[in-house]
Amino acid sequence: MKKIGLAVIVSCTLFPSIPVISQTSPAPFTNDICLPSKLYLLSGTQNEIFVEPLLKRWRPYNDVVRFSGTARFKRRLQRVASITAPKDNTTITLSLINQDNFDTIKTITSTIVVGEKGTGSDTITVSILGDSFTNGAFFKDALITSGNVPKLQLIGLRDALDCPGQFDEGRGGWTLDDYFSVSTERTQSYNGFWQPDGNYRYWGSTHFWKLANEVRLHPQNKWTFDERYWAGRFSTCSLLFDTATGYKLKPEVNDVMYDNTKKNYVQFDGSKWKNAAYNNFTWHFNYGKYLSMWKLKAPSVFAEFLGSNDFSNAPYPGRIDFSKWNAQIKEVAASYFKAVPNGKFVIMIPPSTSGILDNQPGEFTTKENACIWELRKNIIETFDNKESEKIFLVDAAIAIDNYYGFNFTADSAYTKPYAAYEGKERIAVQTGNSHPYPNYPAMGYSLAAFIQKFR
Repeated sequence: MKKIGLAVIVSCTLFPSIPVISQTSPAPFTNDICLPSKLYLLSGTQNEIFVEPLLKRWRPYNDVVRFSGTARFKRRLQRVASITAPKDNTTITLSLINQDNFDTIKTITSTIVVGEKGTGSDTITVSILGDSFTNGAFFKDALITSGNVPKLQLIGLRDALDCPGQFDEGRGGWTLDDYFSVSTERTQSYNGFWQPDGNYRYWGSTHFWKLANEVRLHPQNKWTFDERYWAGRFSTCSLLFDTATGYKLKPEVNDVMYDNTKKNYVQFDGSKWKNAAYNNFTWHFNYGKYLSMWKLKAPSVFAEFLGSNDFSNAPYPGRIDFSKWNAQIKEVAASYFKAVPNGKFVIMIPPSTSGILDNQPGEFTTKENACIWELRKNIIETFDNKESEKIFLVDAAIAIDNYYGFNFTADSAYTKPYAAYEGKERIAVQTGNSHPYPNYPAMGYSLAAFIQKFR
């Protein structure tokens, strides 16, 4: 056998045509950082900027991020920098430095935009479209209970969690693509944005609204997780539908529903519901029809907070195709602007921090972090500096602590070093991944700052 470089050539008369086996090495890992050109910070608040969310992988080895710029920092530590008295037009500069020879790999600068908390006497109407973060009311503390954003009215079809009189469009587990599809199942949350073109209006499925009414009327029943999670918090909207049949109580001509008993779409002709089919209509994301159908006030700020479920389980972080997602975001924005020409469309950067590898469900969190960092980079490269088009980036992710931002379990089945261990030491094991529940208030500060700046 003769070795030439990295290739191995086998000489053997029995196998004269055996191929050359290539053993090329993969490209070396190169670290990176990314940050939008503007950061929205809230006055009178400790605004945190964590390193993990903006770093390509949380693989420091010999790479560190250093903070500088004209902003006045409260603290500048290895993993986080804090600003408590932000000033407009000051800057934050980040430098990615390799400590082998102290080479600066990359430097980026972001300008601070300050929102004054607690100001404003007129009502500001806002809509938030999202996944489990919105479903779990990440915004509650920063936007509502704190008083940071006075006279705020959130609109949507779901009663916001623990926020009476406020509404959202959060659906746990959903992707952006889910909002481009029809809802027909009993335990599939109604999607009011996917509508047939023309004068037709889709109101959802009969069994879903029947379930939503049952959950509203009998909240103490032993509902399954799916029943309560998907049909719960539609209490206000469910009042429009018959408790026994799930049909719309006061239908109008060209109203469309899905009859689960018939397993068929139905269309109201003015006197009765007649059979129809999905392919009878052409469907699109239609924000204006959603507002008019449900008689909602047009929001001056429409924020979408999606992406975590879209890409966190992608097989290879560096090979994700974002073209469809980007196109759908543009379609959502265009639909919103058609309905609300003077509105502001906010793309919230989702968390690229899912916690540590020691977590109760055993999730591969570092890989999830890598996937969503690639989405973060894509969002910034595609949608940053679009203010002239009334499109804005709000970085919710930088406020999340990849370690202390999550809950930890006390279950000894997970925390004891081994089963027969009798000592006092325990392993810190996170639970609730990938939801940084303790960090939810801080996640909302950037959105609160944005609303306050432009209200």
